[in-house]
Amino acid sequence: MTRVILTLCGLLLLNAVSPARGAYEKSDTTAVSDNTAIADPILLPANSTGDLDFAVDTAGFKGADGKTYVEMYLLLRPSQFTLEEIKKQLYRGNFEIEVVIYDGNDTEVHRIKEERRYETDQPVLVSRLGHEERVSMDMLAMVLNPGTYRADVTITDKNSKKEGAVSKPFVADLYDDDSLMVSDLQFSSQVYQDSTQSQRFSKNGLLVLPNPTRIFEKWGEQPSGDTFKPKTMYIYFEIYNLVEAATDVEASATYDVTYSVTSHTSSMTYPMPPQKNQAKPGRSGVKLIALDITSFPQDVYTLELSVKDNATGEAVTRECIFEVMQPPPPPPPVTVLSDDMAERGEKMLRVMATNGMAPNRDYDLYKRLNLEAKTEFLINFWKERDPTPTTPENEFMIVFNERFSFAEYQLGGAQSDRGRVFLRFGYPEEIERRDSDNNSKSYQIWYYTTGVQGDAGRADGGGRQYFVFGDRKAVGRYELLHSSVTGYANNPSWRRLLLFDPNQLDMMYEEIESSTGSLKEGEP
Repeated sequence: MTRVILTLCGLLLLNAVSPARGAYEKSDTTAVSDNTAIADPILLPANSTGDLDFAVDTAGFKGADGKTYVEMYLLLRPSQFTLEEIKKQLYRGNFEIEVVIYDGNDTEVHRIKEERRYETDQPVLVSRLGHEERVSMDMLAMVLNPGTYRADVTITDKNSKKEGAVSKPFVADLYDDDSLMVSDLQFSSQVYQDSTQSQRFSKNGLLVLPNPTRIFEKWGEQPSGDTFKPKTMYIYFEIYNLVEAATDVEASATYDVTYSVTSHTSSMTYPMPPQKNQAKPGRSGVKLIALDITSFPQDVYTLELSVKDNATGEAVTRECIFEVMQPPPPPPPVTVLSDDMAERGEKMLRVMATNGMAPNRDYDLYKRLNLEAKTEFLINFWKERDPTPTTPENEFMIVFNERFSFAEYQLGGAQSDRGRVFLRFGYPEEIERRDSDNNSKSYQIWYYTTGVQGDAGRADGGGRQYFVFGDRKAVGRYELLHSSVTGYANNPSWRRLLLFDPNQLDMMYEEIESSTGSLKEGEP
């Protein structure tokens, strides 16, 4: 199948509406007359809340038997999905889309629940420039009676159970068969010729990929890499009930399209070149307008579009809001990791996975990546864990790296028992050290007097949490023998493990009791 992207500014296409779609139509919505109108949620796309970020927009067209055909467009970010490797270099995310439609009386009138699958050969979806490389578009369609509605949309990641949700109000307009009418305006970033009509976004000889955010980025130059950044904004719409031309009047066989763009900041209106005396294809047709967004300053705009039938003089107007953004300059390119840096990253991920600080799948995935992909992976990994993303420092990454280096060089390695405790809980407030003697091997007791993560309640009563490390083999390697912290080794008889002669333990307790009176409750 040959696909030709339309890139000519001001291009208009006009074809007969495909009978297979049943000629879907729609009437005018509330006009945007000033900046305050942008607060009306019916006029705007909707963005989700929750763990999954996505955007929703709708467009309505004339349906059969007096009904309205409504398309719902969704933009999703696959980097949020938990991907599973199903075979070498193929990763899959599974998610579910549920849409519940309520009418003006808050009565459920329609429900859609569909499962989707996202597959990729690149599990790392954030480039070194910091821009997400891929988004996923989806569309659901429904036929409704004319009226005002609310769509409650929920998307669930089937692998991680994360969810995002949003409510989007919209209007399904009433269409008749007599008056000149124009459908909703559908905004798109890419359009292709498509005569097969075999894909989800195909209609009337075109493949129209929606832009559910209606935000268009104005790039001064095309970013490096494979990421496609369009410079053109497309507006797709349909025209209904054009009057058939009179045989003796040439002008009656045509119609006019005029449109303008109004800035929400300055309130200035910029007329676009009109399209005069367009030949009628019949009673109905489709239109596609293409605008070069590189000439638009960064702002929110209202597009006003009018169609006039030259046979009757009747005109109809549509208005819709969109935004042009100037992306910030990309950060300086990140040098690809060296082999030593990549190995350090692997050690850090392994100890984090072992310690419950990162999922095992992150470590397993990292090992299979090349150096460039490992660089991108670590950038995204630490970015997701930044407690203050609005500041230039990533405090969690800085603290963890400092602890990791200290554990590697001072504690026998980050994967040693002392290293693992230190990475998770940091410096102890107090360390009790006892060197080996004729009776017992050396040991250390680390005290955390303010509590530790996951077991802070033990410190509330005045007690101290502790970890006991002993050089059980007398080789300078300290093992975790006992702890008061839930989930770690618990062995109240740990002292016996360090005795050169275990039979001396009772004698040691007698010496302790004679000197202190008794063992203190809560002490190791």
